[in-house]
Amino acid sequence: MDERIIPFIIFFIIIVGWIYIPGLYRNLFGKEQRVYLGGEKFKDEFGDHFAEDIKKLIKYVEDLPKENQINIYEHVVVEFGNYSKVISKVRHTKQFDRSYNKYIFDVENVRRKNAHKDSNYKNPKWLATTIYESLLRSESNKMTYNSGSRIRKYLFLKMKELIPNNKTLKFLLEINGLQYER
Repeated sequence: MDERIIPFIIFFIIIVGWIYIPGLYRNLFGKEQRVYLGGEKFKDEFGDHFAEDIKKLIKYVEDLPKENQINIYEHVVVEFGNYSKVISKVRHTKQFDRSYNKYIFDVENVRRKNAHKDSNYKNPKWLATTIYESLLRSESNKMTYNSGSRIRKYLFLKMKELIPNNKTLKFLLEINGLQYER
């Protein structure tokens, strides 16, 4: 083989590697959520179970006075907005995992701190942190993107009913592809 061709072959291999290896690495080792499009049938027990639990939590929130409901939803929107702002700046999978795990760990500690034996479902602080944790978990890789999106849509639309003029909620609705109608 001619020695003048070797640098071109090496250059070609490097270019091909830059194009295909990151995608292969992401597919093999990444923790991205699975997306099912069209009429595909799939089993997402964690997401389905989680969606039912969210609906139960919202029923408990709806049993509280309206002022408490508004406070719960405003707290959740602010916390999730802060989380979304931090996560949007993350570029690498390891940074995302570290940030995500930090937020999950913090919210679990707050939820445990606010837990009381018999009155959890009547405690606004516990409900707010539990709903916020549910929003965080809807972005995890344990459920499909479709289930997580369905959970976020359900929660955001419930929040929109009580706090329609919240700017952070408007941004979250826009980010998640939901139309904000007045």
